[in-house]
Amino acid sequence: MFFRLGLLKGSTEFQPSSDLGIVLNNACLECFVLHLRNLLDFFYGESRKTDVCAAMFYESGKVPGDFPSESDALKEAHRRAHKEMSHLTTERLWAGDQRKAWNVSQLMKEVKILLEKFLQTASTARLHPDVIQRANQFVQA
Repeated sequence: MFFRLGLLKGSTEFQPSSDLGIVLNNACLECFVLHLRNLLDFFYGESRKTDVCAAMFYESGKVPGDFPSESDALKEAHRRAHKEMSHLTTERLWAGDQRKAWNVSQLMKEVKILLEKFLQTASTARLHPDVIQRANQFVQA
């Protein structure tokens, strides 16, 4: 969903011009940000009792030492996704604020690098073949 929504947001076919179009555009962006947050929690989040995290897919129980660290752009997106999607907060950015835009294409590029590294290094015995196949569709695109 993350990559499909990102591609949709970057498409020239998806240009909201009506009230319904604006609502759908906002819903797609919110869904993209929600999936971004889930992916960043998966790769970088604190491990909680019932949460699935990337480290679970390695025999050592940790991601490899050369796994990409969370870039400043991803850290800021992660923070924003947490605050703006999950909380009513005074930190919400208002329409017209130049910091409100999400750099969808850049975020997709950075997540693609994480996914690529994960697919190269995670235990294939711990990944379902369908997950590998679907993820590779986006890595190779």
